[in-house]
Amino acid sequence: MLEHLNREVYVAGEYIFREGEQGECAYLIESGSIAIFMASQGDVNPVGWVGQGDIFGEIALLDAQPRSASAKCIEKTVLIPIQRKMVKTLLEKTDPIIQSLLLVVLERYRVNRSPTLNIAAHKNRANLLGETTLKISLAHDIRLGLKHEQFDLYYQPICELSSGSVAGYEALIRWNHPHNGLVSPLDFLWLAESTGQIIEIGLWTLERACRDWPILRQHTKHESPFVSVNLSANQLIGDELTTDLSRLLKQYEIPAKQLKLELTESIFINNPDQAQVLLGQLTALGCSLALDDYGTGYSGLNSLQRYPIATMKIDQSFISTMLTSAQSNEIVHSSIKLAHSLGMNVVAEGIETEDIYRCLLDMKCDFGQGWYFGRPAALK
Repeated sequence: MLEHLNREVYVAGEYIFREGEQGECAYLIESGSIAIFMASQGDVNPVGWVGQGDIFGEIALLDAQPRSASAKCIEKTVLIPIQRKMVKTLLEKTDPIIQSLLLVVLERYRVNRSPTLNIAAHKNRANLLGETTLKISLAHDIRLGLKHEQFDLYYQPICELSSGSVAGYEALIRWNHPHNGLVSPLDFLWLAESTGQIIEIGLWTLERACRDWPILRQHTKHESPFVSVNLSANQLIGDELTTDLSRLLKQYEIPAKQLKLELTESIFINNPDQAQVLLGQLTALGCSLALDDYGTGYSGLNSLQRYPIATMKIDQSFISTMLTSAQSNEIVHSSIKLAHSLGMNVVAEGIETEDIYRCLLDMKCDFGQGWYFGRPAALK
């Protein structure tokens, strides 16, 4: 097994598993081929073969029954394991991966009865399996990325508009993939949300930001410096987040008021009552809350009224067009006035020009971030 290749490698003649053994995972074949044997047929005449792009051992993902057949490599084979734990998480979200796995199971049993599936059915299956292969491979790589410290935090300055000085930083995760180079969060966080890996990623981000903050804090002279960290809705399930945050604040000796937790409105939608309790616990620790991407969600005014939010972050889609669109300009202006009337401060996202900066300054916006002030960068 070559762990550094993020895969499991088997040689010709080696068994992956034997009939009767307990199964904890299925496998996706990245390269090579596998022969399937039944005890009743002996280990000479296989009852079937699977090759590159196929999934086998999938029954183990659906129940805890012993393996119903044996699987042996025909040639050198590279496999990606699919853990049952990951699939259980996906079942709760009805992810397309599950659709594909079930399709594989059903097709294995019906293929002999319907050998002439129509072309459209084959094409749909190929498309679904192609998508599934990519997602399973990426989820596997995320797990190994966390294990082998491939992730890093980049920090983007958030500046006080009245003085132009740095007041704080937003922590933004990046992935130094061993084969694909630097990967943007837009390309992997969506899958981490689906698989539940976002909880582990979120905790890693919080801990790294807390560890780095004493160094970052030396680069700001603001009277109320802060570091902002994004939270996922999945992190607000149970009491673990409050416990973990309390531990981290003590471990790194960080004043809680210097840690700002950024939330999107999606957090409030599925379970607003639970969100209210947990957010109350976070503010009780002394942390402040920021509503990210304001104006792009579903319940902006209700969120501002119901939850203990200290900062409104206006989405860059409005900031970038505020000089060319009267509607965007009015949305930004009205949002700033609303936030101030509710005792909140305001951060404008995506400031890229001096003209936009000057306009926001005239509107008495408190803070801003964007390429005009600085791009995200790794801690030196």
